[in-house]
Formats: sequence, C-alpha cells, structure tokens
Amino acid sequence: MKKYIYITGILSANFMFLGAMFKVMHFPGAGILLTLSIFTLCFLFLPFALHNAYHNSNPKRYGLIYIVTYIVFFIVFIGALFKVMHWPGAGWFLIFGIPLPLVAFLPVYLIQTRKDKKYSIVNFMGIMFGMIFLTVFSALLAVNISATVVNSFEGQYKHNQNLVDNIYNESSSNDTQVQQKADDLNKFIEEIKTQLLTATNNNLNSELHSLDNTKTTLHVLLHYNDVNNIDILKSKIRAFNEAVLSSDKANDELKKMAEIMFNVEDIITDNGNEYRWEDEEFFNYYLVIVLDALTRLESNVKFVEHELMN
Repeated sequence: MKKYIYITGILSANFMFLGAMFKVMHFPGAGILLTLSIFTLCFLFLPFALHNAYHNSNPKRYGLIYIVTYIVFFIVFIGALFKVMHWPGAGWFLIFGIPLPLVAFLPVYLIQTRKDKKYSIVNFMGIMFGMIFLTVFSALLAVNISATVVNSFEGQYKHNQNLVDNIYNESSSNDTQVQQKADDLNKFIEEIKTQLLTATNNNLNSELHSLDNTKTTLHVLLHYNDVNNIDILKSKIRAFNEAVLSSDKANDELKKMAEIMFNVEDIITDNGNEYRWEDEEFFNYYLVIVLDALTRLESNVKFVEHELMN
C-alpha cells in the first residue's frame, strides 16, 4: 500500500508542478497536466493515504473524520480544477467548497476527538491553520480576474472609445445599404452602453473597474425591460455582415475579414472547441470588459465603412 501512496503522491505533485508552470508560460498541454494531477490526487493518492492511515491507527477509531476529510479535499480540488479549466459548474463547487472545511470537517474533528487526550492543542492549532489555508485557497479561486488585468481593459476601452469618437467620426460608406445597417448597429451599441452605465451608476469619465457589478451587467444584457439585448445585437451584426458581403464595393479581402470579425453564430467552432460568441467576447461580464468589447465592435464597423469608401 505504501508503494502506491508514494507513487501516486509523486506523480500528482509532479503533474501539478508541470501543469502550473505550463499554465503560467501558456505552453500547450497545461490543461492535460493539471487534470491528470487533480485526478491522480483525488482518485488515487487521497483514497490510498487515508485508507492506510485509518487501518494503521490503533485502535481503529474516528472513521468519520477520514471520510469527511476525503469529501472536503475532493470538492475543493475538483472545484479548483473546474475553475482553472473554465468548465461549467465551477461556481457551484466553490460555493460548497469554500465553507466546507470549517462547517463540515472542523465540527466532526472536534466532536470525535474531544475526549481523547492524545489529540492535544498543538494538533488542534495545526488543523485550524490547515483549514484556514484551504478556505482562503478556495476563496482566491473565486476571484475571476485581478484588478490589474481589469485596469488594463479599462485603458483599452477608453482608447477604443477615443478611436470611435475621433478617427472614424467622419467615416461613412458609399453603399447606402451598408451605411444604414452600420448606423443601426452602432446606434444600438450606444443604447446598450448607456443602459449599462445608467444601471451601474457610472459615466464615461468614471472609474469602471468595480468587480461587483457582473449581476447588473448580465441583467442589462439579457433581461433589460424583458428584452434580450444580446440576441438583438447579434441579429444586427448579422444584418450588417450580410450587407457588406453583398456589397459590390467590397473586395474579396474585405469580405473575408468581415466574415471573421462579425461571426456571431450561436455556437462557434474553432480548432475543435465550441463556444458561444457572447461568452468569448464578454467572457466574465465585468462592466469594463463588456464596454471594451462593445466599443471594439463599433471600431470594427467603422473600419469596414472606412474601407468601403476607398
């Protein structure tokens, strides 16, 4: 049994180290290594180690502690894997996993060992520090993105906004159909941006990197006045794209570019991966990231208009 514990422990530790390094360096295969490490840890190392510890205890007591220990570690580490890999259900794992060490394991440990003098205050302090570390580790996983990254999106958003306001302010296509669809699309984008800023009590000159407005942003995009703004936005993007593709003034290169920039199919397939356009563009629905994506879309529309003038 000890041989299997050593082997699975070394494998999971090495897989996790390599996976973390590959993830930081953006090397291919990081996801596979992290998945292997967590699965080896949860399905091989932990069962072997806890089973061996229980059967080597004399007398064999506190079986419930070993069971709860496995459940807590399993949920926390699988939740971490889901979060790192951006798999659906990660949020539910974290909701249950963050309080689990303190509300499940700790009470069971205290009740089971309260009369056993062998479990001293030193053991209790070690358990407490371990539980706090596990809880903090789980909570940190719930932070989708750092403030530094969000601030960079804010700078990019303001740059794109200036681009739309200044550089392409005078741009208009010679194709009436394209110009009409472009104006309709950009007008709707501005309406969404106004709704977002109003709902979150912001303005164009305010700090936009608040991390607590994702629910409001989602509400505006999906349920504002019982209207799904994302579906309407996608339909207007498709109408603009069709106008460009059918325009006699658009060359093949511009049409190909428009097909890529304005591909808003319900399910987009790229290198075997499937995703929704809105999840890719607004990936965590922070206000500033949604505004940046909408403004970037405006600049793309203006760019195509500008190209059709030449």
